[in-house]
Amino acid sequence: MILADVGNRHVHVYEEGRVLHLELEDALDAFGERIVHYICVNPAARERIVAESYWRDISERIDLPGAYEGMGVDRRALCLSRGDGIYVDAGSALTVDRVEGGKYGGGMILPGLHGYRRIWAEISPVLDLEPDWSVPPEAPPKGTREQLSYGIIAPIHHEIDRLRGSLPLYVTGGDGRIVASWFEDAEYDEAMVFEGMMNALRSN
Repeated sequence: MILADVGNRHVHVYEEGRVLHLELEDALDAFGERIVHYICVNPAARERIVAESYWRDISERIDLPGAYEGMGVDRRALCLSRGDGIYVDAGSALTVDRVEGGKYGGGMILPGLHGYRRIWAEISPVLDLEPDWSVPPEAPPKGTREQLSYGIIAPIHHEIDRLRGSLPLYVTGGDGRIVASWFEDAEYDEAMVFEGMMNALRSN
């Protein structure tokens, strides 16, 4: 089975245990004539997929108990991948979701990690700096670059810790390895959304 997660910027395709990160045009060229089960958060991309491919939209089958109306289907799929836990998707946005007792328990949405740099650049050219993602979240550092980095890392780390309690922490997304590195016991896997899609298909 080939699966696809169509996001706002890229199409992530899962085939034979590997994940490909493609532009929509490239994904349709490579897989448009094959049967692909997909979810999508991009209406414009969905229109092209419907018109130009044999792909099958399974969004309505991604049923997460307790999810709110309007919750992204990719987040629902992620929360179905492993059971109870805190789920972080670090992509163009950074989402944090809690699942406990088999039900969705709320979460938060933040800018993606690199979105913060764009914000700094708009404030001042002096703040247009590449973050240092290795800055520890425990104590405020000295130095502009380090303090900008701490200003991202520490609040995210604190809120995730506050939300999780004793729950396991699961991380995915393009910047997921960075976020996972801030925690000793985080589990990173770029295929978790697809595991949730498969679990939903099996249960249906």
